[in-house]
Amino acid sequence: MHAYFDTQDGNPKVVIKISGTKRGAVKEIPALLDTGHSGSLSLPILDLIYIGAKLSSFGPVRLADGRHVTVYYFKVNVETEGIKKEVQASMIENPNITEAIIGLQLLSPYIAFIDFKNKKIQLTTEKQLK
Repeated sequence: MHAYFDTQDGNPKVVIKISGTKRGAVKEIPALLDTGHSGSLSLPILDLIYIGAKLSSFGPVRLADGRHVTVYYFKVNVETEGIKKEVQASMIENPNITEAIIGLQLLSPYIAFIDFKNKKIQLTTEKQLK
């Protein structure tokens, strides 16, 4: 899985491909790696519209700042290293926010080596380590 530190904002990013129900609408995006995000993925509303993601559920969530909000979840296909997986992606409602956020649930099959000093990230599986 391709991961890197963004030279513009200095944040760790992971490259993923997303798709939904809209025929041919596949988008490769960098997603902010967020170790505080226990879900799988949060996507900007405009990306969800572009790929034709289907609403699957909604529910209350407590944010890190203590606020309670209603979050909408969409079925999204995520592809990494040629493997497709359907996940529940939460919607980022503000159309001014254009960056996706990848959480721990989607990264759970990987082992992460993060070198903050030298700005390097390696995501690998146990099988690849052996």
